[in-house]
Amino acid sequence: MQAQDIFQPGVGARREPVQVGAPPGRLSSWVVMPVHFNSLKVLGMGEAVRVSCFGHQWVVVMNPGEIIYNGGGVGAVDRYVSLAIHNRTEKVIEVEFKCIIKHPHGGPNISVGSGKISKFPSSASSHVVGDIGTYACTHFALRSVLMNYLVNVGTLTVEVHMRINKPGPVQFVPGNPILDNLLDDFNNKETATIKLEVGGSREGSTKRIKTMTTSFYAHHYILRLSAPVLADMCKPRDDRTHSKYSSCVPITDVQPEIFKHLLYYCYGGKIDEEDLRKNAKYIIEAADCFGVVNLKLEAEACYANTIELTLDNIVEVVNYADSKNLALLKERCMNFLSSANKKEVAKRVSFANAPAQLLNDLMVSLARREAASDTDDVDIMCVSDLRRMAHGRGLSVDGSREMLISSIKQDEEGSETESDQSDLD
Repeated sequence: MQAQDIFQPGVGARREPVQVGAPPGRLSSWVVMPVHFNSLKVLGMGEAVRVSCFGHQWVVVMNPGEIIYNGGGVGAVDRYVSLAIHNRTEKVIEVEFKCIIKHPHGGPNISVGSGKISKFPSSASSHVVGDIGTYACTHFALRSVLMNYLVNVGTLTVEVHMRINKPGPVQFVPGNPILDNLLDDFNNKETATIKLEVGGSREGSTKRIKTMTTSFYAHHYILRLSAPVLADMCKPRDDRTHSKYSSCVPITDVQPEIFKHLLYYCYGGKIDEEDLRKNAKYIIEAADCFGVVNLKLEAEACYANTIELTLDNIVEVVNYADSKNLALLKERCMNFLSSANKKEVAKRVSFANAPAQLLNDLMVSLARREAASDTDDVDIMCVSDLRRMAHGRGLSVDGSREMLISSIKQDEEGSETESDQSDLD
């Protein structure tokens, strides 16, 4: 089965920032590299000098540039000389640089530079195009001017100055502790305001299997935010006398192990993948019962990915998905049917007890297979994309496929009405 991008709304939490590269720090001292060009008087095809700095190989190049003609057009009067610096190491580096030519007799210096820290990718590979990894100044100076800066009978000295960021020490700052604090208060008997007596039962082969009652402790405000249905069952009572808890609530038909997973999730915890896979169906039912929507969808995604669908169990799974509004699981069933051998389906599957909406859901699955994979038609959009769209608009992500589509369309109509009203105003 091809992997799907399954949208699962999670617990909202601010994450630590991700650092890409070293954070800026103090600038290093300038490193000065004198580069001697000994043939500037001829400079026919240009001169290149290789230097090393900050663990990188650099090439400094001077080339004859644009020719300047006199006004009468008789002949060349002068020409510009270009200056370029190339990073020839197969690694990006960020440097600030400047090139200075000092006048031998104390006159004004000639200089050019980046003026800031700049990124130099490598220009060593033949596939590099343009000025990547290169700084070039085409009108660096006139050749006639540079002749006044020669020393030692024709040598021009260019001082190449470079400096880099010195990454400052990474300071450790603890993050927001709220999630850890909530987990520390999970099942805390001393601080809890609610006591829950959980005695579970599950269907055996011939009878219901009872388990021992287990006590759990919770805080009403946590349940109000994470499990609203359970919170309504645990409203504080004014008539309590001997108990320190505002309410003591019996919970039946849920195994203590499953309830512990649910309560742990309400406090911001993450259920172990193996536990989720092993108990997915029980967690779906408990989360659906107590209004823990995101946990229900997470368990549904796990169940949909792990259940083995066959022509013998397909109707049973479809009916279960329909009864719990498990749109993702139902979609998987429809995809299974739409890709199955139609002759075998007709021979082995009885749809007499299937949901009334099944035929329409099957047509949607077939239409989606024929349409582009990135269709924006909500009527045939996959469930994961519908949930992502609803979540982005602040709508409920629980419910059947039809409920999701209806709420999205109503939201769009409401937005259009508001827009039209704004235009009238």
